[in-house]
Amino acid sequence: MSKLVTDIIEKLNSIKSIGDFEESRNQILEQLMLLKKDNEAIHFKYDRANKDKNIIYALLTKTSTDLNQAVSDLKIRAEELSTLLSAIPAFVYFKNEKLEYQLVNNAFEEFIEKKLTDLIGKKVNYFLPEYNSSLYNNIEQEVLTTGLPVYNIEEIIVKNQQKIYLSTNLAPVKNTDGLVIGLVGVSYDITDRKNYEIELTKAKEQAEAGTRAKSEFLANMSHEIRTPMNGIIGMAEILKQSSLTNEQLANLEAIEVSANSLLSLINDVLDFSKIEAGKLDFEIIEFNLRNMLGDIERILVTKANEKGLDFRVVCDDTIPANLQGDPHRLKQIILNLTSNAIKFTEKGHVEVVIKLEKNLPKNHLLRFEINDTGIGVSKEGRQSLFKEFSQVDTSTTRKYGGTGLGLSISKRLVEMMNGKIDMNSKFGKGSTFWFTAMLGRVEETEKAPVIIEKENLDLLSRIDKDLSVLLVEDNKINQKIAVHNLTQAGYKVELAENGHQAVIKYKNGNFDLILMDVLMPVMNGFVATKKIRAIESYRAHKNKVCIHHVPIIALTANAMKGDREACLAAGMDGYISKPFKQKDLAELLHNILSGNMQQPA
Repeated sequence: MSKLVTDIIEKLNSIKSIGDFEESRNQILEQLMLLKKDNEAIHFKYDRANKDKNIIYALLTKTSTDLNQAVSDLKIRAEELSTLLSAIPAFVYFKNEKLEYQLVNNAFEEFIEKKLTDLIGKKVNYFLPEYNSSLYNNIEQEVLTTGLPVYNIEEIIVKNQQKIYLSTNLAPVKNTDGLVIGLVGVSYDITDRKNYEIELTKAKEQAEAGTRAKSEFLANMSHEIRTPMNGIIGMAEILKQSSLTNEQLANLEAIEVSANSLLSLINDVLDFSKIEAGKLDFEIIEFNLRNMLGDIERILVTKANEKGLDFRVVCDDTIPANLQGDPHRLKQIILNLTSNAIKFTEKGHVEVVIKLEKNLPKNHLLRFEINDTGIGVSKEGRQSLFKEFSQVDTSTTRKYGGTGLGLSISKRLVEMMNGKIDMNSKFGKGSTFWFTAMLGRVEETEKAPVIIEKENLDLLSRIDKDLSVLLVEDNKINQKIAVHNLTQAGYKVELAENGHQAVIKYKNGNFDLILMDVLMPVMNGFVATKKIRAIESYRAHKNKVCIHHVPIIALTANAMKGDREACLAAGMDGYISKPFKQKDLAELLHNILSGNMQQPA
């Protein structure tokens, strides 16, 4: 623009005449027009720059304000985060990729007893020289490598010669590019909880030891009580077979009644203790319901007739004959409730009714009702029913007796069968005790015939005649009873007083059956049975022929859970608990030889 102005001035200075002016006028006018345009452009640019300046200034002002506000907000957030971290009782820390501390909270500082300034750039061994956990270091490296969090890492550290239990959660820290630049850890002091768990474990172990001691005591008590009981009942049976006067027979029957009552009491106490200890035997086997009800009717009808009561058992025809469950425990419940009904009824009837409550795909829910016309139970009395050691009649002149355990045991057994138990009663008019039991369905399939070995067929044909029996028993009275009963049954008996004698007699003899006591001096029944089975195996291997398997039946006073399984595991074929009767032994032997022996579930 300056050059244009200079050109115009030079042209004006060169005009000397009107002719020169006319000659240069158009050119000067053109240059002036160009100058005007340049001037207008300059003014426009100035005005635009001035406006842009105002806009930029406004933007800078706003940006500065926003930046100041952002910095203020960031400070507030940082203060809130710092306050939050300080309030957290857990130990919070941040480590870089070298696992050096960069930031910790107040709780961490107090625990370590060092300030953050002393910790930055340091590793854990700096302030805990005794710390040595390669496993924890490996986990931290894993978090840095994988970029994935790890939770609930439990470790023990030693501080001031004391164990401290920590539970830690680790999470990776990433930058804006998604690269792991460190990790954050949150550790909780769980020492109190761990010490409580240790104490709880000790208490549990002590309780279990107490339970084991209790179970062992019950097993020993069972053995020690049942052994003389077997003698009392067995000798009473032997005496019955001799010539007695009516008075002697009556006295003997009184002894039997008392002995059986004591045995029933022992069974109740043992069952209750086994339930409390969680060691009650419970089988799931196939059984015939109507056969079981027939046994119950035969057992109780005599008692009912003696009191002049009408007794009957009624079973719904729609209930299948064969079911799955524990027939022994089911029978125990029905006998308990029905015996009570007979005991508390002086006239009228006692009735057992079985109904099909519900059909389910795999089970049948049955309802058992025991109706009587007895004394009934008052509203106050009902509150103590089904409670341990509780009875409706608590006076010192009780007429009916009992331990107060029968209904409690029945309730527990019903619950084990996924059922319920309760009663309805009108005082002075009678009661109805009822319970439900879930029993399994039995698929109606054609059973393959049981193939009985020739040797077993021979033994079956001689069960009631002339079996050769090795009796292994250390108790003199029980020896006498068993020898008498077996001899009366037509069996030939040879006696061994302990397991060692039994093994020797088996080696040198030929027996159809061995009755083996379990608890004996010198050598117990388990060891003796294993040795006898080993001899059988050796003879079979040596002679390369099939050696006849001699049935060994455990004959023991033990009656705790696991006894039967232990006997079978030792190589025995069956189990019979003292006191027993000859017909029980014959039935057991028949089941073993015919292949119908039910093994424990």
